[in-house]
Amino acid sequence: MQKTNSCLIVGAGLAGLTAGQCLQDAGWEVVLLEKARGAGGRMATRRIGKSRFDHGAQFFTVRDPLFQEAVNKWQAAGWVEPWFTEGGHVRYCGVEGMNRIGKELASSLDVRLEATVTQIDATEQGWRTITSNGDSFATGAVLLTAPVPQSIALVAGCFDHLTPEARSVLNGIVYEPCFALLVILDGPSLIPVPGYVRPQHGPIGFIADNNQKGLTAGAVALTIHAQAAFTRSHFDAAQEEVIQRLLRAAGPWLGSEVRSCQLHRWTYSQPTVPCAEPCLFSENPAPLAFAGDGFGAPRIEGAFLSGLAAAHQIKSHAAARGICINVS
Repeated sequence: MQKTNSCLIVGAGLAGLTAGQCLQDAGWEVVLLEKARGAGGRMATRRIGKSRFDHGAQFFTVRDPLFQEAVNKWQAAGWVEPWFTEGGHVRYCGVEGMNRIGKELASSLDVRLEATVTQIDATEQGWRTITSNGDSFATGAVLLTAPVPQSIALVAGCFDHLTPEARSVLNGIVYEPCFALLVILDGPSLIPVPGYVRPQHGPIGFIADNNQKGLTAGAVALTIHAQAAFTRSHFDAAQEEVIQRLLRAAGPWLGSEVRSCQLHRWTYSQPTVPCAEPCLFSENPAPLAFAGDGFGAPRIEGAFLSGLAAAHQIKSHAAARGICINVS
C-alpha cells in the first residue's frame, strides 16, 4: 500500500533532482526514474576514446539568489567552477564535465537509471507507474520533468482530467531540436580564448573547445551545436550530409585536420515557447506536477527553480490536506 507522502519523479535532470532533494529533506519517500544511463539531463558529458565532450549545455549563469546559494555550495564542494564572464554574468561549468552536477546530486537520492516509464495511471490513493521492464511504483504524487510532449504522452489516459487551461498551457510549450557534432582534431583549434565562439552567420550556433575549457587533455575535442533552423530543416537528412555541412561551416575555426566525429540529435533542446510559471500543478485526478526548463526561464537556472517550485507545490497540497506533518 502506498504512502501518501511519497512521490515518483520522472526524469533525473536538474529539475527532478532538485525537487527530489527538497521532498526528501521534508521527509518524503522519493524515487526518480531516468531512462538514460546517467543523471543530469542535457547537462551531459560524453567520452570518445580518451577525449571528453560536454555535448549538451556548455555552461550556466546565475541571476536568482536561491540558485546562487546552491551554486556557491557546488563550487565549495568542487563540482563547478567559473569558465568565463560575458555580459556581466559568470559562465559556470562542471568540473570534469557538466554531468558532474547531476552525478553528485543523484548520489543522495534513489535514482533508477535506464528505467523507461511506459504507463502512469491514477488510482484511488494516488498513482501507479510502470516501467518497460515491468517494475511498478505506487505513490501519492507524481512529478513529470521530462520534455513536456513526452510527459503528456505518459499521462494520456488521464490528460482530460486536467483543466482546459492546464491542457492549453502544456500543449503550448514548444522546443527546438539541435544537432551536436563532436569533433576530434589532429592539432589545436583556432577558437580564441576562452574556447568558445558564436559564428555570426551560417548553420552553427556555437563551437566550444573542450580542451581550453579544461575538460579534456590530449587530442583537441570540439563541440559544435547547430542553429535550431538548420537542425529543424535537416533533422531527417542523412547523417553524413549533416556532418559535412557543419564541418564546412566550422572550417575557419578548426585549424587542424579532423580525426573523427560523432553526431548527436537533441530532439528537445531549447524551449522557445516556455510556460511563464515555474511549474504546473493539478490535484485532479491525483496530485500531479509538471516541471523542467520548459517552465519559467528556459535555462539551467530555470530548471532548478522549476523543480524547487514543484516540490513546494506538492508539499503545500499535502499539508493543506493534513497528510504530511513534516513540511519544511
